[in-house]
Amino acid sequence: MTRRGPLVAIAATAVLAVGLSACGGGGGSSTTKTSGAESKADAAVTGVVNPSTKQGGVLNVAIRRGDADSWDPARTYYGFAWTLQRLFTRSLMAYDSKPGSTKVVPDLATAPGEHNADNTEWTYHLRDGLKWQDGSPITTKDIKYGLERIYDTDQINGGPNQYYLCYLDTCNAKGETTYKGPYKDKTGGLKSITTPDDKTITFKLTKPVGIWDYLMAMSMSAPVPQAKDTGATYSQHVQSSGPFMFKSYSPKKSLVWVRNPNWSQATDPVRKPLATEIDVKIFTNTDQADAALMAGNFDFEVDNGVGTTQQSKIIANPQLLKYSDDPAGGYKFYISVNQTVAPLTNKACREAVFYAINKSDLIKADGGKYGGSVSGTMTPPTLVGYDAADNMYPSGADNTGDLTKAKAKLAECGQPKGFNVTFATQSGGGRADKEAAAVQQALGRVGIKVKIVTADASTYYSSFIGSPSNIVKQKLGLAWQGWAADFPLPYGYWKSIADGSQILPLGNYNTPSLNDPAVNKGIADALSAPADQQAALEKTINDAVMGDAVYLPYNDQKALFYRSPKLTNVSMLAGTGYYYDIVNIGKSG
Repeated sequence: MTRRGPLVAIAATAVLAVGLSACGGGGGSSTTKTSGAESKADAAVTGVVNPSTKQGGVLNVAIRRGDADSWDPARTYYGFAWTLQRLFTRSLMAYDSKPGSTKVVPDLATAPGEHNADNTEWTYHLRDGLKWQDGSPITTKDIKYGLERIYDTDQINGGPNQYYLCYLDTCNAKGETTYKGPYKDKTGGLKSITTPDDKTITFKLTKPVGIWDYLMAMSMSAPVPQAKDTGATYSQHVQSSGPFMFKSYSPKKSLVWVRNPNWSQATDPVRKPLATEIDVKIFTNTDQADAALMAGNFDFEVDNGVGTTQQSKIIANPQLLKYSDDPAGGYKFYISVNQTVAPLTNKACREAVFYAINKSDLIKADGGKYGGSVSGTMTPPTLVGYDAADNMYPSGADNTGDLTKAKAKLAECGQPKGFNVTFATQSGGGRADKEAAAVQQALGRVGIKVKIVTADASTYYSSFIGSPSNIVKQKLGLAWQGWAADFPLPYGYWKSIADGSQILPLGNYNTPSLNDPAVNKGIADALSAPADQQAALEKTINDAVMGDAVYLPYNDQKALFYRSPKLTNVSMLAGTGYYYDIVNIGKSG
């Protein structure tokens, strides 16, 4: 699943979709390198491959694992779709195109938001000359209306509305808002958003939000022209504010984007499009998509790295490997060590699991070095504040575990001979089975006997490990998970998985039911604090979470992408999770 947040295991592929978000805090930065016609592996991760300004050409690309969840910018939540939104959707702010950067920069706006002292009021001004695809002007009223739509959660659902609803309206204890959206409420819309003229917009928030510029870079905050809105079916009729617009769309089959004649380069510092058309085929069989890519039928796959069949061919062939990129895209693989299940209610018993785990074998199960790298911290490498040296529970020089410490912790928690524990993972075999076997073998070395249980991906997060009562009922002491941030700051990563206020009866991502006051405070501070304080807050939160010994990180996931030698101006966009920044790619020949 190429969505932000939870990662769904795919049995057939050892290298999965790169998900969220990237590094550098309010502030990310990068050193841009360039490569000439002679490419090399990973060149597009850190620089621009075949820099060019030549206009023209048709990009032929594949989506290998099914259609986007929605093309409506307010409902999109798949990571690759957020990157594709840059083709036809603009917002007040946008992620910087510079390789490796996770800064947000002005897009429709002339500058970052102007805010008051406590970050409860933010004002933006629009650039001159902004137009919709039909030539009508883009105004601040369109931005206000776009955000008002998300309050009708019956029609506009699926996107990350949790970052907006209670900041722009009053919420009750259940998180329900007073305002119900423009389709139901005809009283004039949100009073918290004012548009004194067509080029000025002010947001008056219910609480301090120091990272509002990042929320204004998410597609959910994009403008929507009220006269062209079709509610729940807007995905079929999306109006373009960017350099490309829809020519055709056949859901789950194909789509074509062509240049928007009313977009002007003079108004857009983020995008420098080269192609004249982008033709997309949507696959549901990943092996077929990968084979078509390697046969030269497509220039690249927009949503994923290749699976194991083609991966092995690329790795073995230097002439193919030099046109590949293997970024760490932000997904963290980890094991939830659930403190609601005995004897893991005892911290020392949980720590025994941390020391006994064999991370080296888990990396092998995930595809080896092209599938990820050993991790000792819950902070993803793409998040501000990441420190590769952070490791509260070192597992030996070879990452196979520290059995001496594990046994000492077992004695400390009153289980010197070990204990029985159930490990939950997703069904489907492949990598998931290999991981489970690695956990079982590693913990067995110190007498911790592991029983493996599985659940289908469709219910795994929602009601299997996503139900605190089911975890207790089935004694799911350990659970496999993958997670990525919705945006590359601490609040976008930790809110759902570590905030005590987010422990839900169903669809719960705080699997160990962590409710640590220090963690909760750190997350709250990360919402209100400005961007330059985010790195320190990330370390504070991570240290507190790791100190609780409830999340055992082991892999910073990677994915091996392949790109055609004919492409120009190729780079990977860090801000939305290391996918090819398609809006700026051209093609030679």
